[in-house]
Amino acid sequence: MKFPRFRVTLIFTLCLAMLAMSAAAAVPAHAANVWQLYNAAEKARATGKHTDAIAKYKEALPLFLKDKDYTNTALIYDKMADSQAALTLYDDAVASWDQEAVYWTKVSKTQESIAAKRKADWVRNRFELFVKTGENEPLNTVYHQALNEPVNGALLGAYAEMDKQVHNPKTGKPFYLNDFPKMTEKKHASYLLYTEYGKNFFESYAGHIERAKKEGVALQVALQPSHGLDEVQDNDYLRGLARQAKAAGIPIFLRFANEMNGNWVVWYEKPQTYIEKFRIVAKVFHEEAPNVAIVWAPAYFPVDNIQDYYPGDDYVDWVGVSMYQAYNGSLDPLKKGVDRSSYVEKFENIYKLYAKKKPVFISEGAVSYTDPVTKTDKTDWAVYQIQQFYATLPLLFPGVKAMYWFDASKAESGRMNTYTLSGNAKVLVAYKEAVANPFFLSNVGDKANVSYKPLGQSVAPKKLELSAYIRTVEPILGKVVYAVEGKTVATVTKVPWTFTCDFVPYAGKTVSLDVMAYDQKGKKVSSKMIKLTVSN
Repeated sequence: MKFPRFRVTLIFTLCLAMLAMSAAAAVPAHAANVWQLYNAAEKARATGKHTDAIAKYKEALPLFLKDKDYTNTALIYDKMADSQAALTLYDDAVASWDQEAVYWTKVSKTQESIAAKRKADWVRNRFELFVKTGENEPLNTVYHQALNEPVNGALLGAYAEMDKQVHNPKTGKPFYLNDFPKMTEKKHASYLLYTEYGKNFFESYAGHIERAKKEGVALQVALQPSHGLDEVQDNDYLRGLARQAKAAGIPIFLRFANEMNGNWVVWYEKPQTYIEKFRIVAKVFHEEAPNVAIVWAPAYFPVDNIQDYYPGDDYVDWVGVSMYQAYNGSLDPLKKGVDRSSYVEKFENIYKLYAKKKPVFISEGAVSYTDPVTKTDKTDWAVYQIQQFYATLPLLFPGVKAMYWFDASKAESGRMNTYTLSGNAKVLVAYKEAVANPFFLSNVGDKANVSYKPLGQSVAPKKLELSAYIRTVEPILGKVVYAVEGKTVATVTKVPWTFTCDFVPYAGKTVSLDVMAYDQKGKKVSSKMIKLTVSN
């Protein structure tokens, strides 16, 4: 049958229309809509309309999630967090960065997830309160009965050979074992020395060992296989080294091939080979040198590969960590060039992984008082980090058993990290005051009689000494104000924000304890209200 031309044209037009409708139906309506929402959010954010941007991002999120598009979901959470932070909605921003980390994990983007978590942690508010244990209460500690481990408290240690104020390697006058404690006004229980695998440490450092024995101090020996792991064998050299360690007659912490999780050491590449060699060293020293505690000590970062190198509980006596704190404003999640990190929180990962089964310690670490890149002075920041770290260790980490300060300055790849205590009067004073805490011990075999337990939901009707770990978006706090039932009971200007509160008048009641944090200019930064039942 032959159709007129106009009817053919009409039919063809109708078919095209139907095809277009079909194609439109094949693409979900939300797919087009999600990008409209996204573009609108981006435009609003670019023009400073952050409230509008957040609203549009929130509309777009469920549409991305419907398609299981976790990559764009993570990116949206990051952009939304930026807008929330711009509006000083820091708790909201933290929640968004936490979600960003979750969705990066879903697409196996480990480093992106770590970066998102870091942003959240640098802005996150934390208020954790602790009660000092009473004289008739058991100490709140973690004790493994390991070799040289204090029942409670942390051994003080240092690496001090490079500080000219306390050590002259040519003349031995001054000598760090005598002059470092004079400078810091407290005896230290142990000192760190480095040696290369294959060298006879105990002959090279015979004078140091004799002085250590005379002064009653231990040594931490960092044994580093600088020529690779192949040279590590159960042979005459290793057995001889272990026997010399026994003959030294002092407590020794042997830290073999530390920082193995970092690609800056030659023993990094093959975790299984590393484990095999570590076990050889541990076996030989366990058999030959009963005075030597074997230390396994990664760097605090990278965090995602640390457990790949763990040799096993039978081969590790102590777990250490290399952990330094140097100013880095380039990673500021608020993009203001401020380092908001916490030296305390760098330690948490290692502590959570291993403190239940091994004594844990900072085998080397320090806080730099200059920006390593710009060389600008960061003394006030460093002083606060030191004060907070040493004051907080007994509160958060009762299982920490030693702390070695790296008393030297290092230039590496154009960076200058300044940790030398004698080079900065304010930092030295901060260190002196920090280590005066009786939690820090001067001798192997000593025991601290001070400890703290987390503040729960109830307290006894008596006078209690409370302390706190507080971190906010502001890296340095100026004061903390405490109020009970709305009435100010203490204003404290120094970490760990310790005060004594008399709960006797509130016996049988439930009261509110308000904790308010202020920056150095007196501006209130954050607060937390805690409900406490006062009862026996």
